[in-house]
Amino acid sequence: MGCSPATFILVALFGSSSWMGTNSVWMQLPLLTSKLPEGWNLPSYLAGVVQIACIMPLIYTILHKGVKRCTVPTAPLIIALLSLACCCQLGLSFFWENYSEVFGVQRSWPLYLLLFGLAIVNAMSNVLFMPFMAQFHPAYLNAYFVGMGLSSLMPSLLSLAQGTARFKCDENGIATRFPPNFSVSIFFFVIFSFTCVALLAFIVLYRSGAHNHNSRNSNKESSSDKEPDEETPLKKPLVVSMNTEKDEETPIDLHETGATAIDGIVSELDESFRESSSIRHTEELHPIDYITGYKFAFLLFTTALVNAQMNGVITSVQSYAALPYSQATYHFAVTLSNVVSPLSSFLPFFIKVRSIPALAVLTACSTAMTAFIVYLAALSPNLIFDSISIGSTLSIGGSLIAAGLHSYLRVVFASLLRAGHQSESRLFWCGVFIQIGSFIGSAVMFPLVNIAHLFTSAPQCKL
Repeated sequence: MGCSPATFILVALFGSSSWMGTNSVWMQLPLLTSKLPEGWNLPSYLAGVVQIACIMPLIYTILHKGVKRCTVPTAPLIIALLSLACCCQLGLSFFWENYSEVFGVQRSWPLYLLLFGLAIVNAMSNVLFMPFMAQFHPAYLNAYFVGMGLSSLMPSLLSLAQGTARFKCDENGIATRFPPNFSVSIFFFVIFSFTCVALLAFIVLYRSGAHNHNSRNSNKESSSDKEPDEETPLKKPLVVSMNTEKDEETPIDLHETGATAIDGIVSELDESFRESSSIRHTEELHPIDYITGYKFAFLLFTTALVNAQMNGVITSVQSYAALPYSQATYHFAVTLSNVVSPLSSFLPFFIKVRSIPALAVLTACSTAMTAFIVYLAALSPNLIFDSISIGSTLSIGGSLIAAGLHSYLRVVFASLLRAGHQSESRLFWCGVFIQIGSFIGSAVMFPLVNIAHLFTSAPQCKL
């Protein structure tokens, strides 16, 4: 793989902090709703808090790309955000059940504020953490996505050990939950400890200098480039030269960003290739030089599409798709999907797909699987083929296939965007479109589920 196992583990631990905070709160909803005054209206309020926090990446994007003089050192900002996540997670372990009257209504405002802080960190991870990974060896990008999978896997496994889903049904069909094996405060404290480990992992990574991979390469290529990669590389001119038979250099001074700049580079390279007789057929240009124009737009669009499905659509309807068959079906679907997700992030090491048509086919397959899960949810509380066993198998299998395809495609798209020129800027826009896709998916599904009530819950206890 061309990378250090120790650094790989540290990057995965760092990546696990991406969405650990909000996932941990979501895993505790069965217990939070039974203790707090909002009851089952609480998820709607918490979802609103998370969406409000998504404004921060927009503000950062405007400042980062729109204000030329605004340069914020990336590493100190990441450390500050992870420190904020640690403080909020620790606050949850002490103040999650506190509430008071606000405008005449009992509200759990400490939970709102603490979740808002966690959501800021999680939302910023898409536009800050991922571009920072452009400074590492390309193999470590897979490790980061393994960590993103762990950010949902760890809270899920901890929730299963806590026993939040255990209940019994009485003769009247009313479900009564068993006491958890350990409290909500202990759960949040364990997540706090894991977040602290992620913070320490990042500090060790930064101090070790593993993030200087691109800086070392760029110093070999150009001694005049003295600005660090972690700042704003697109605000300085990019010079590309091709040697001819007479050892002449043709500089290309480009100030455009994104696909426009890459298209300019490719056109110059192609022209030089046609005019120069000294370039042999055995000399191969970097594959990413040809991912420009509509291909670049395709990768960004499919990145948004895949993340809309995995972070917005499936998470909104998975309970409706699985609970009609049994509580065990739902928990197997959720838990095993969280196991498959990080494991699928290893596949690009062994199965590399770079063909745009092939990626389009895989994206269509993942979309079809998402549509099938939505179809199962639409059938609720009825069963597909009127069979619990067949329906349970299809529900779990569909969830696993969808999770595997989504995670694999997410890593492949990011890897293609990370390679070649302007990798940090490309990963920045990859993170932006991950956030856009997740937001659109949640924004579309929220009114369909909570306002239009297109999906019907199956009863926990069937008489």
